[in-house]
Parts: sequence; C-alpha cells; structure tokens
Amino acid sequence: MKNRILKLMTLSMAIFMVACQESDNAIDKVFEGTTNGAIIRTVSLNSGEFNSYDLNSAFDVDIEVQDVENGGLMEKVNVYLQFKGSEVLVSTLTASNFTTGPFGLPRANVRITLSEAVAALGLSSSQYTGGDALPVRLELVLTDGRVFTDKDGSGSLQGSYFSSPYKYNTVIKCIPTSAVPGIYTIDMVDSYGDGWNGASVDVTIDGTTTSYTIDDGSTASHTFTIPAGASTMSFAYTNGAWDSEASYVITYTKLDGTSEQTALTDGPSSAGGTKVLSVCQ
Repeated sequence: MKNRILKLMTLSMAIFMVACQESDNAIDKVFEGTTNGAIIRTVSLNSGEFNSYDLNSAFDVDIEVQDVENGGLMEKVNVYLQFKGSEVLVSTLTASNFTTGPFGLPRANVRITLSEAVAALGLSSSQYTGGDALPVRLELVLTDGRVFTDKDGSGSLQGSYFSSPYKYNTVIKCIPTSAVPGIYTIDMVDSYGDGWNGASVDVTIDGTTTSYTIDDGSTASHTFTIPAGASTMSFAYTNGAWDSEASYVITYTKLDGTSEQTALTDGPSSAGGTKVLSVCQ
C-alpha cells in the first residue's frame, strides 16, 4: 500500500511539473511574446491653444512617465511641433527635468510660447493666422533604445486613468487684447417670437456701453463700427427672463469691407457676463 501511494504521488508531481511547463491556457498564448512598454500620461492640460495677439500665450501641459521600473527606463522625452506638414524638434527633457510625483513617478512640465513656436518653425507673422493648427507631439525614448509616440498609443490608452495621447492638437486662436477696428454685426434670434424679455448684448468701446436686444418679434440685426484708434472693447451678455429662447451670432468685417468672419456664436441659454470674441485680422 505504501509503495502504491508513493507511486501515485510521484505520478502526480510529474503531471504537475509538465502542466507548469506546457500550459494550454488561452491567456498564456495571448501574452506569449508580449513585452512591457511605457507611456506618457497627461496630468493636467493647462492651456491647449495659442493666441495670435499674444506671443507670450503658450501651450502648457504637465506630464507623467510610467514604465515597469516606475520611470527608471526613461532616457528622455522629445517635444516636436508640427505646422502644415513640417515638423521640428523644439526641446528635449532629460531625467534631470523631472521631479517625483505623488505616485512615485517622474513628472515634468512642457511649455511652448507662441514666440518660441514661430521661431522654431522659422515663421513670420504673415505666415500664420487664427485657425491654423500647431500640433505638439511627444516622443518617449527609453534607455534600451525603444521609442514610444502617438502611433503607439491605442484607443485603450487615450482615456480613463492613462489619458495618454502623446499628441495634442493645439490651434491658434485670435483673442484680442485691445480694440480691433472693424464693422461688427449682431444677428439675434428669439425662438418664441416675443423678443428677448430683458436680455441684451452689451458692447463697450473706450468706456461707452451700448446695449442691443430684440424689443419684440423673432429676429433683429444690429451693426456698429469700432473706429481706428479705439483702445478698448468688450462684449457681454445680460441675462433675461427667457434665455433658453435667445441666441445670437456676432460677425466681423474689416473697415475696408474684406475678411468677413464669425467672431462669436452664443446661446440659447447663454451664460451672462463677458464674452470672448475670436477676431482674426
């Protein structure tokens, strides 16, 4: 009996060892040949756009690097800027540019001003305008020579905790820092047809405010000129009794009648307060 038990135990051990060496589990076949990589995680996108009126406006993002050694495999992060099919290297972050974040992973800030961007791309002020895209692409280089960038970030890495796009579709906007001379038109709509019920668009030019509204009916259009030499301008919406019915579009045309463009589309249910126009010259 003891010999029989000993033989059974020996046979069981042999089967167990074979099973461990040659697993038929589907999951083992899925991960066969898989290696560990690394990602750049977006911690905070502080600013994702440039302003054509302000050379100090900047793309600004805080990033975090993660790999199997908690960032220990990182050699550097290259920062590229793209414009109309061309791409240039703007800067390189090495390990010394990173600090340890709250989760023990290296963190750093990537910031590019519009002035730095146009200089790196060799652009003059006439070669770019509002609406142009200046995508920022990050490239993570590991100490073993492997490189990870936007082409390596699958859909599962884009959202959730990882938030790892590697590439940011940064654009240039036209947010005036002072008055922009031109002809402005406010086209207003009231979906119910009984006027704006106390709501208005308030335009202030060099300290003088004029309010525009629909007194009665479904539509109204108001045109005014901001003259050459004006210093300041601001636009604000004052809430009324039925803001869910009110909407409006502000268009801008240069004083010579050219370059008509939409500067703002707002409503219905517009929030009151100052409005930011995008006016490209």
